[in-house]
Amino acid sequence: MKKDANDAGTAIISSPENVILDCLERDIAAHPERLQPITAEQVRRVQPLVGDVSVELDTPLPPDDA
Repeated sequence: MKKDANDAGTAIISSPENVILDCLERDIAAHPERLQPITAEQVRRVQPLVGDVSVELDTPLPPDDA
């Protein structure tokens, strides 16, 4: 997942995130048979855990959480 950080439309991804995404990319390329769709049952089980959580993706995190 090599992205040019200078592209206007490209989000800046931190180094730890790049490491994880690169690892994920290599694993998917090497073992595409491991990919599985998310089932309706999995969605049903997760929804109560995050049901009322709202996320504002454009709002910066407070300094303590950044």
